[in-house]
Amino acid sequence: MLTIEDVKRINEQELVPKKASKQLNERKQKSQSKYRLPPRKFDPNDYAVDEWIYLGLSKKQAAVVMNFIKSGIASNEALEKIYVFPKELMSLIKDSTFYPKSPSTINTTEDEVISSGTIQLRPILELNSIDSVKLVSLRGIGPFYASQILKYRRKLGGYYQIEQLLEVWKMRPETYAVLTEKLFVDSDKIEKIRLNTITFEELYKHPYLSYAQANSIVKMRAQSNGFNRVSEIKKSKLIDSNTFDKLLPYLIIE
Repeated sequence: MLTIEDVKRINEQELVPKKASKQLNERKQKSQSKYRLPPRKFDPNDYAVDEWIYLGLSKKQAAVVMNFIKSGIASNEALEKIYVFPKELMSLIKDSTFYPKSPSTINTTEDEVISSGTIQLRPILELNSIDSVKLVSLRGIGPFYASQILKYRRKLGGYYQIEQLLEVWKMRPETYAVLTEKLFVDSDKIEKIRLNTITFEELYKHPYLSYAQANSIVKMRAQSNGFNRVSEIKKSKLIDSNTFDKLLPYLIIE
């Protein structure tokens, strides 16, 4: 027969998981309510520090974001690569951003632009052909960053947009700002991934593909006796739209 003490103990034990669940939900709601939707669609390049803070960033986070974007970004992907940018906020604002000023590739090696009565130098060094000596000669770019930039270039097969520098290991806002002022990208120089002939060993070394994803592509190629279009790799459940979009500039059928 249960005593009063037994009943109390059972009730207390039942309350513990309920209380823990309630606290977890409260923390989750608090975390979700930390960030705000922007009042209207906006170009992140035009946002000021106080506007980022309004959306939920701390002063320090907002300052880092401002440092990264001062040279201009052209996509949410570039914004998301900023290491302090919260994924929760990105999910909230991704449909509210727009980028009207897409950076164009500069084909000249040395040129000047006259604007508002002042002369501004265009970037004169091409990222896919620059060597370590010239990289180190740039202000604030020492041997470490020169090495990391070239190392990542080899892994990628070349850069197709300047924002990919944000993916370089330990890239800092001030370093990125210097590089975007001095460098431009010639995407014609990138090495293409020949989907019908590349080996599995070569494919899985690409930084945008995991071992399983590369294996999936090679197996699909064998089953279909080769690809007719690069978009066919999206039939793999492992190749999501984000992976495909990043890989697309490198893909070719041959």
